[in-house]
Amino acid sequence: MGFRPIRMLILLGISFVAGIIYERKSVSYDCQFVGGKMIDVFCER
Repeated sequence: MGFRPIRMLILLGISFVAGIIYERKSVSYDCQFVGGKMIDVFCER
């Protein structure tokens, strides 16, 4: 009974990090598609 809230928080944290990683890869791909280069978190052309 006491482990369910902790397990839910862990799963939410993993989902959040996975979403951030997915979005960064998507932005990186879009940047390369238009001929730019990712420098830190910014797309430079």
